[in-house]
Amino acid sequence: MATLIVFHDVEDGEHWAKAWKQGPGSRHELFAQIGVTARTFKNPEHPNSVGLILEVPDMERFQSFMATDEVRQAMVEDRLKVETMRMLGEFTP
Repeated sequence: MATLIVFHDVEDGEHWAKAWKQGPGSRHELFAQIGVTARTFKNPEHPNSVGLILEVPDMERFQSFMATDEVRQAMVEDRLKVETMRMLGEFTP
């Protein structure tokens, strides 16, 4: 299991947060398709700066999934500024 921290800017933090609201059609449901769980975060001083902690059981599958049209469309719908996306993976020194 890999733990990732992902952070990026969005055009509208409230709009992005609604997409992550638990329930049918949520981004939680989207990522659950491949066994990924997510915790969501928003900078209280800059609400368009958001992030996730992801628990990823299979990194190869995750990387392939992130390249799908379904995920790309979700990013567009969520008004994600893709060029700002950064991802950190946990490691043991």
